[in-house]
Amino acid sequence: MTDKVTNDPADEPDGVEDIVVGPAGDDEDEQNLAEDFVEIGDADEVPEELREDGPDPSTLPATGLVSEFHDLTSAQAAYLVSHRETSSVSRSPLFYVSALLLGVAVIAALVVGFQRAGAGIGEAPDTLAVVGVEQEQADAFGQQLGLPVVSVEDQAAGEAMLRSGEAGAVYVMDPTGMQQASLLALDRDPQSILDTLNQPIPVDYLEPPAVASVVADPVAWGMAIAVALGTLTLGAALTQNLRTEKRNRLAEVIASTIPARASAWGRVYGLTLLFLTFPVLGGAVLLVGLSIGQRTDLAVALLPALGWFALTALTSAFVVLSAHLWASTSSSRRVRRTGYAVTVVLTLAGVLAPLVLRAQETAMLWLSYVPLSSPVAMPMRYMAGQAEWWEGLAAAGIAAVVGFVIYWLAAAAYQRTLLRGAGRSGLKAVPRKRRSARTSA
Repeated sequence: MTDKVTNDPADEPDGVEDIVVGPAGDDEDEQNLAEDFVEIGDADEVPEELREDGPDPSTLPATGLVSEFHDLTSAQAAYLVSHRETSSVSRSPLFYVSALLLGVAVIAALVVGFQRAGAGIGEAPDTLAVVGVEQEQADAFGQQLGLPVVSVEDQAAGEAMLRSGEAGAVYVMDPTGMQQASLLALDRDPQSILDTLNQPIPVDYLEPPAVASVVADPVAWGMAIAVALGTLTLGAALTQNLRTEKRNRLAEVIASTIPARASAWGRVYGLTLLFLTFPVLGGAVLLVGLSIGQRTDLAVALLPALGWFALTALTSAFVVLSAHLWASTSSSRRVRRTGYAVTVVLTLAGVLAPLVLRAQETAMLWLSYVPLSSPVAMPMRYMAGQAEWWEGLAAAGIAAVVGFVIYWLAAAAYQRTLLRGAGRSGLKAVPRKRRSARTSA
């Protein structure tokens, strides 16, 4: 016999039906009980205090600036780090001072170049070699011109005198007399001889340069200053930021949201792109100065060398910044200082070596392929007309390969030591016992 409990309708509130409680297994009672539950599916029916506010995943931008809503990819994480690094460095007083010093150095190089060109420094000798005349006729010709004139047997002997520096030009006459005579020079215009002859004579070069040496040397010094200032300034900023984050415990916060390798890549490639400010600024000041000085022909001749300079300097900056990152990973102060000093010395030696060895063609050939010296040596060879078009690409490729090798080592060391305080070896720090003070007897 089944017992049923029924509530009195008078005791129930309005809108509530009778609930019949029966034993388990009664299908009708279970169906009636299930119908009493209301399924809420629409968001409008959810109370305000229970709603969960969140953006639609399909409408999220792919910029990496909404990391609180979704996980970052490696590219987005690297972009965040690079943006933070470049923003902080570009607003630092050191960056502004370095850019100002670069502009002053380029202006000084322009002034020195114009003065050297006006004073005739580096011009060819005044001796004129004449082909196919007797020495007596050469002496009479020299007395007429007021120049020392030397008679040579043939053009090959005159070329030998040009290469040895005994003559500034070779006067070559047409044996048939049908064509105008011409001058043969080594690598620059014999301006004093041309002024004395006072007639338009075509000049041929044994080693035709793209840019005269009186201008190429100051430009090379400006390139060296641009590379040294840019790489050392940004390298010092990278080292200082890493040590500041380690000291203020910010490295742990960054590592909790951004992978270590993405953080390392963002720092290096962000500051490498920021380095472009220095060659672009130096090149702009140089070209504007040449235009003001009415030397647009020289500015056009310098464009290929400046282009190869920007490319090789960018890859070399990547090498130097990767080396700074690697040197800054150690927790030992002595190791950090030693690594930083070695990087600075190698950078300065690389940019100064082509300026010291510019007269040695073989040494310049090798230096133009070394990553730290190629930003200065390769443009100097282009200005001297001694390099092919593909050599700049080869030098930039070698520097890029070396840079990625150093970066891989630096990123591995950075990842290994990011959350460790005992250096690259990963050994645990063992505190030293303090010596007890000796008690007085």
